[in-house]
Amino acid sequence: MATDAIPDDVQQQLEQFEQLRQQAQALAQQQSQVEMAVRETERTLEELDEVAADTPLYRASGAIMVRVDDLKKLKSDLKEEQERLELRTKTLKTQIDKLNTQLQEMQTRLTPVLQRLQGPGGPGAGS
Repeated sequence: MATDAIPDDVQQQLEQFEQLRQQAQALAQQQSQVEMAVRETERTLEELDEVAADTPLYRASGAIMVRVDDLKKLKSDLKEEQERLELRTKTLKTQIDKLNTQLQEMQTRLTPVLQRLQGPGGPGAGS
Protein backbone atom coordinates (compact mmCIF):
# COMPACT_ATOMS: atom_id res chain seq x y z
CA MET A 1 0.00 0.00 0.00
CA ALA A 2 1.53 3.31 -1.07
CA THR A 3 1.62 6.06 1.56
CA ASP A 4 0.16 8.58 -0.91
CA ALA A 5 -2.99 6.41 -1.10
CA ILE A 6 -3.58 6.81 2.64
CA PRO A 7 -5.68 9.83 3.64
CA ASP A 8 -3.67 12.57 5.36
CA ASP A 9 -5.47 12.22 8.70
CA VAL A 10 -4.83 8.46 8.79
CA GLN A 11 -1.19 9.00 7.76
CA GLN A 12 -0.82 11.52 10.57
CA GLN A 13 -2.29 9.04 13.07
CA LEU A 14 0.10 6.33 11.85
CA GLU A 15 3.05 8.68 12.33
CA GLN A 16 1.83 9.56 15.82
CA PHE A 17 1.44 5.85 16.58
CA GLU A 18 5.03 5.19 15.48
CA GLN A 19 6.32 8.11 17.60
CA LEU A 20 4.49 6.79 20.66
CA ARG A 21 5.86 3.30 20.01
CA GLN A 22 9.41 4.64 19.81
CA GLN A 23 8.86 6.69 22.96
CA ALA A 24 7.64 3.60 24.84
CA GLN A 25 10.68 1.67 23.62
CA ALA A 26 13.07 4.41 24.77
CA LEU A 27 11.41 4.56 28.20
CA ALA A 28 11.59 0.77 28.53
CA GLN A 29 15.29 0.96 27.78
CA GLN A 30 15.73 3.67 30.43
CA GLN A 31 13.76 1.57 32.91
CA SER A 32 16.03 -1.39 32.26
CA GLN A 33 19.13 0.74 32.87
CA VAL A 34 17.71 2.20 36.08
CA GLU A 35 16.74 -1.28 37.34
CA MET A 36 20.29 -2.43 36.66
CA ALA A 37 21.62 0.53 38.70
CA VAL A 38 19.24 -0.41 41.54
CA ARG A 39 20.58 -3.98 41.57
CA GLU A 40 24.16 -2.71 41.48
CA THR A 41 23.47 -0.41 44.43
CA GLU A 42 21.84 -3.28 46.35
CA ARG A 43 24.90 -5.48 45.77
CA THR A 44 27.20 -2.66 46.86
CA LEU A 45 25.24 -2.19 50.08
CA GLU A 46 25.37 -5.95 50.74
CA GLU A 47 29.14 -5.93 50.22
CA LEU A 48 29.55 -2.97 52.57
CA ASP A 49 27.75 -4.91 55.32
CA GLU A 50 30.58 -7.48 55.19
CA VAL A 51 33.46 -4.99 55.12
CA ALA A 52 35.62 -4.56 58.19
CA ALA A 53 35.59 -1.07 59.70
CA ASP A 54 39.28 -0.52 58.95
CA THR A 55 39.06 -1.55 55.28
CA PRO A 56 39.95 1.35 52.98
CA LEU A 57 37.01 2.20 50.71
CA TYR A 58 36.93 4.21 47.51
CA ARG A 59 34.09 5.62 45.48
CA ALA A 60 34.09 6.72 41.87
CA SER A 61 33.67 10.44 41.40
CA GLY A 62 33.72 11.17 37.70
CA ALA A 63 36.95 9.81 36.27
CA ILE A 64 38.71 9.47 39.63
CA MET A 65 38.42 7.32 42.73
CA VAL A 66 37.98 9.13 46.04
CA ARG A 67 38.76 7.56 49.40
CA VAL A 68 35.74 7.27 51.68
CA ASP A 69 36.42 7.54 55.39
CA ASP A 70 32.86 7.53 56.72
CA LEU A 71 31.23 4.13 56.12
CA LYS A 72 27.91 5.20 57.67
CA LYS A 73 27.67 8.22 55.41
CA LEU A 74 28.54 6.11 52.37
CA LYS A 75 25.80 3.60 53.23
CA SER A 76 23.35 6.43 53.83
CA ASP A 77 24.22 8.04 50.49
CA LEU A 78 23.84 4.70 48.69
CA LYS A 79 20.47 4.03 50.32
CA GLU A 80 19.25 7.46 49.25
CA GLU A 81 20.51 6.78 45.74
CA GLN A 82 18.73 3.42 45.74
CA GLU A 83 15.46 5.03 46.85
CA ARG A 84 15.79 7.70 44.16
CA LEU A 85 16.43 5.03 41.52
CA GLU A 86 13.47 2.93 42.69
CA LEU A 87 11.22 5.99 42.47
CA ARG A 88 12.51 6.65 38.95
CA THR A 89 11.72 3.03 38.03
CA LYS A 90 8.13 3.43 39.25
CA THR A 91 7.74 6.71 37.37
CA LEU A 92 9.05 5.12 34.17
CA LYS A 93 6.72 2.14 34.59
CA THR A 94 3.75 4.48 34.95
CA GLN A 95 4.78 6.40 31.83
CA ILE A 96 5.27 3.17 29.85
CA ASP A 97 1.91 1.80 30.96
CA LYS A 98 0.20 5.04 29.92
CA LEU A 99 1.89 4.99 26.51
CA ASN A 100 1.02 1.32 26.00
CA THR A 101 -2.62 2.08 26.77
CA GLN A 102 -2.57 4.92 24.24
CA LEU A 103 -0.94 2.62 21.69
CA GLN A 104 -3.57 -0.08 22.20
CA GLU A 105 -6.37 2.48 21.82
CA MET A 106 -4.82 3.88 18.65
CA GLN A 107 -4.29 0.42 17.23
CA THR A 108 -7.92 -0.46 17.93
CA ARG A 109 -9.03 2.68 16.07
CA LEU A 110 -6.56 2.36 13.17
CA THR A 111 -6.85 -1.36 12.39
CA PRO A 112 -10.37 -1.25 10.90
CA VAL A 113 -9.53 1.91 8.93
CA LEU A 114 -6.41 0.30 7.45
CA GLN A 115 -8.31 -2.90 6.68
CA ARG A 116 -10.93 -0.87 4.79
CA LEU A 117 -8.20 0.90 2.84
CA GLN A 118 -6.57 -2.42 1.92
CA GLY A 119 -9.82 -4.22 1.19
CA PRO A 120 -11.67 -4.51 -2.16
CA GLY A 121 -12.31 -1.12 -3.64
CA GLY A 122 -9.61 0.48 -1.50
CA PRO A 123 -6.47 2.13 -2.86
CA GLY A 124 -4.61 -0.18 -5.19
CA ALA A 125 -7.68 -2.29 -6.02
CA GLY A 126 -7.70 -3.59 -9.55
CA SER A 127 -3.93 -3.22 -9.96
